[in-house]
Amino acid sequence: MPRPTAFLYTDEFLSYNLGGKHPLQQTRLQMVHRLLGAYGLLSPQGPVDWITPTPATPDEILEVHTPDFVEAVQRAGRGEKGDAVSRYGLGPGDTPAFPGMYEAAALYAGGTVDAARLVLSGQYEAAFNVAGGLHHAHPNRASGFCTFNDLALGIHTLLRGGCDRVAYLDIDAHHGDGVQDCFYHDGRVLTISLHESGRYLFPGTGFPGEVGEGDGEGTSLNVPLYPYTEDEVWHAAFDAVVPRALARFAPDAFVLQVGADAHWQDPLAHLQLTSRGWMEAVAKILTLAEGKPVVVTGGGGYNIRTVARLWTMVQAACAEVALPDTVPAAYDALYNLPRLHDTERPVIEEKYRNESRAYAAQQVMELEATGVLG
Repeated sequence: MPRPTAFLYTDEFLSYNLGGKHPLQQTRLQMVHRLLGAYGLLSPQGPVDWITPTPATPDEILEVHTPDFVEAVQRAGRGEKGDAVSRYGLGPGDTPAFPGMYEAAALYAGGTVDAARLVLSGQYEAAFNVAGGLHHAHPNRASGFCTFNDLALGIHTLLRGGCDRVAYLDIDAHHGDGVQDCFYHDGRVLTISLHESGRYLFPGTGFPGEVGEGDGEGTSLNVPLYPYTEDEVWHAAFDAVVPRALARFAPDAFVLQVGADAHWQDPLAHLQLTSRGWMEAVAKILTLAEGKPVVVTGGGGYNIRTVARLWTMVQAACAEVALPDTVPAAYDALYNLPRLHDTERPVIEEKYRNESRAYAAQQVMELEATGVLG
């Protein structure tokens, strides 16, 4: 029997347009939607309910972001330039301004707020906002392609809706610095991020010593990994940290960021997870979250065919539906995407395997030394 799940999507998500040459191409979201449709998951009799998201309200956005930053996003979306917007991370660079930026970012954020409301209602056990996962946005600035932090808005929605403790798990190749920043002093939220080390990759944060402060001390956990980390080492680190941290924290609800850029074919990062290794991580997290409300979001992922494959499998896993590996022929003809899983594996030199194994072990040891795992 499929698990009740919802998929948040609209073609209006494509209005978050950072430019034709920008790494973040939102046709990937449309590809996921169409692949789910090709498999029949979104049909009227299908196992997943397709729901059109609504924009986050100004009050919801201001629960996370400062008024001056929100005003800067609005100005940027109207075409204003110069220091009035650039000092907020908007304009040339990672997060370029574009017409209608505020409205597009509010819609993304609203998708995760809607997902949180849907799982709080009890009608759905999991809800997936495919456009969400913008984990680099900070309360007072945009960063790393991210404008509003939909994840933080979703977490606040769960807290307001009666959840006392929320666990945030992030498997994107990049550290979830914005979410950590939002809840660094809040003991109600556990943030866990497994990512390529900030020594080698943006945003340069996410080390074991970043454990939270004040009421939040001990509720930020980071597992930085060496650039050439493969499935086996990644999972050894996950198994050493995540189940223990969750058992100690005992969350009422989960928010997941499932960035696809940890896959070995991603052009912007260097982790080497295969599709099967990455999906094993998703399966482990869903098992750990069994019986609790689960909000799922996308995130990074810059090989759009990889994103389409992985996030389609995420939605199927949420619904507990097994998909055939062979992609429907009409979809394959359109996107040249014949299978869900990889047909080849990364080739890694033995010295990098050894270095990644030693690096992961050291990071776990350093995290243990902080006392956050009990």
